[in-house]
Amino acid sequence: MNQKELEAFAKKDAKNIKTGADLDKFRAMLTKVTVEAALNAELDEHLGYSKHEKADVPNNRNGSSSKKIKTEDGEFELNTPRDRDGTFEPL
Repeated sequence: MNQKELEAFAKKDAKNIKTGADLDKFRAMLTKVTVEAALNAELDEHLGYSKHEKADVPNNRNGSSSKKIKTEDGEFELNTPRDRDGTFEPL
């Protein structure tokens, strides 16, 4: 999702925020989307090619792992991408 799409999504969904709990859920969802996007960008950099690109390299994407994360905004599941060789260590 690019910046413009993310902003449009946030503006549309923000209209449904009526309570503090709604705001907390929205903030947690944005945090999840942002962190997952950053992790995928890190994996792109690590592997040297973007998702869905053809690449002639020995290491490639190998799905994702689910991790439970605790933040100031609460707890949520995060899908962390992984590579076949197990050399990808997110920052």
